[in-house]
Amino acid sequence: MSTPTPGPVPAPRRPRAQTLGAGAAVLAALAVGHVVVAAFPVDERVQASFVRPAAVGERVQLRYAHLTAGAPTGSTVLDPGDGSTLLATPGVWLAVPLTIETKGQPRALGFAELLGGDGRTYRVFTGGRSTFLPGTSQPGIPRYATVQVELPPEAVPGARLRIGLEQKDQRRDDVAEIDLGLTRADADAWAADDTPVVATRSSDVQP
Repeated sequence: MSTPTPGPVPAPRRPRAQTLGAGAAVLAALAVGHVVVAAFPVDERVQASFVRPAAVGERVQLRYAHLTAGAPTGSTVLDPGDGSTLLATPGVWLAVPLTIETKGQPRALGFAELLGGDGRTYRVFTGGRSTFLPGTSQPGIPRYATVQVELPPEAVPGARLRIGLEQKDQRRDDVAEIDLGLTRADADAWAADDTPVVATRSSDVQP
């Protein structure tokens, strides 16, 4: 019995042009989608604060108030303005006067932080050495308060002050960001000065 002669081996089928085109389109779409998600994270955009930039002396319009920052002052010694002991620091004290005009209903602004020129963020609390205690302001009645921040001299040049309503949560709400216009000369002068800076107590009476 003779052995059958093997026939020709069929060549592998090549993908059709339409299939290659569809695959490339899918890969391209996935790549673009990844880039979009990576470049524009949806969660961060949705949760971000609405930052309202301003400079010293400019009236910032926020959802809940109008806010104006006065000229900042600094020294190595702070007078808290409440009759308590003077506070000295190896760095500098920065004091920024604020005028707050709330809208709609009585409000107590509770958020403050300083974005230092050194790239660090200095939080300000309702207790401790760096404080922001404006109290409750009434619509139609300006409220005068002071932010006091203890920080190293290198954080002074280019510093920006942020003020908002809620101390623990600024998501999806207005936040004022005030360029204080500070320079290296300001930092050097304050670091060598022990004349007490006065942090005026919050009041409805203009200091």
